[in-house]
Amino acid sequence: MPIVYYVPDQETAAFQKPLNAERLLRCLGVSGKLSGFPYAAYMIEQVKEDPERIRLITKRLYRETARKFGVSPESVERDLRTLIRSCWKRSDHSFLEHVAGTTLHHPPTNSEFIDMLAAFLR
Repeated sequence: MPIVYYVPDQETAAFQKPLNAERLLRCLGVSGKLSGFPYAAYMIEQVKEDPERIRLITKRLYRETARKFGVSPESVERDLRTLIRSCWKRSDHSFLEHVAGTTLHHPPTNSEFIDMLAAFLR
């Protein structure tokens, strides 16, 4: 029997909002209290709109995100790693694997994480 994932906000009822980066992160169990949460949501939305942006994640996307939020690019990178570790610590990786489209044996890198969530939203 196939596993069925319930993702709130993917329902087609007129009153439901579409799934976006913030809602997807919350469905993965990521807490909004993590400082990397707004950075991740912003970067996922940017890559969703323009997939080429993932190619220069260190030189362009981290810097742009840092400027937007008034922090350093190193802080963006570190906080994103912390957010991914928080997501990975959950005992059930089935929804993360569903989003990734494959079995995950280790936590994704920053660029893999942003890319797979953006692709899922597209």
